Amino acid sequence: MRLRSSAEILSAWFMQEYQADWSGSERLRSGPQRQELFKEFVFSFYFTRALAMKRQEAGFTLIELVVVIIILGILAAVALPKFMGLSKDARVSVVSGLSGSVMEAADMVHALAEVQGDVTATGTVAMPDGTTVSTAYGYPDGSDKGILASLQDAITTKYPLPPNPNFPFKFTAGTAPAASTFAYEPLGGSALTSCDISYTPSTGTGVAPLVDSTTSGC
Repeated sequence: MRLRSSAEILSAWFMQEYQADWSGSERLRSGPQRQELFKEFVFSFYFTRALAMKRQEAGFTLIELVVVIIILGILAAVALPKFMGLSKDARVSVVSGLSGSVMEAADMVHALAEVQGDVTATGTVAMPDGTTVSTAYGYPDGSDKGILASLQDAITTKYPLPPNPNFPFKFTAGTAPAASTFAYEPLGGSALTSCDISYTPSTGTGVAPLVDSTTSGC
């Protein structure tokens, strides 16, 4: 037997409560009939509400879950490569920035060496902040006391020797003609290959050091 809806029961109640006979008069439905119709209405009303609440608590259907998974997959396929590209661009930018800082530091040390009159094969230069930088022909040599010490962000009283949060590069000293290297090293990770800067110290009077950067592995 089909369960009638609340609206159907109310409609039946209205149609049957006052029934017209052939003479046009109206007669009132009996009390038991009215009670049965009312019970059916109450049962149908609460049963319909309970069914609706159960459907609301049922959660997602399988089709809805599949659609959500597909959307997440599309977003991951589009956003993840872009995010990886942004990370690479950021590392390349950091390496390029350090390359410029190394060249500027070497030029500053050389200018101070000229003023202080020490442009010999081995010497030292006093920096404005009191740091002493070892030099080769007036330019920073390839040691940690030379080119590394000339970089203001490399060694500070707040951080230990690099790499550190202020200077994420692993320094490897070199003696001319061998180059010193600054390899980019993420904090908590290891130095990246082909994501570094090389510094070749001066090999003679008037010969500028060579600074080169590699970013193919960043």
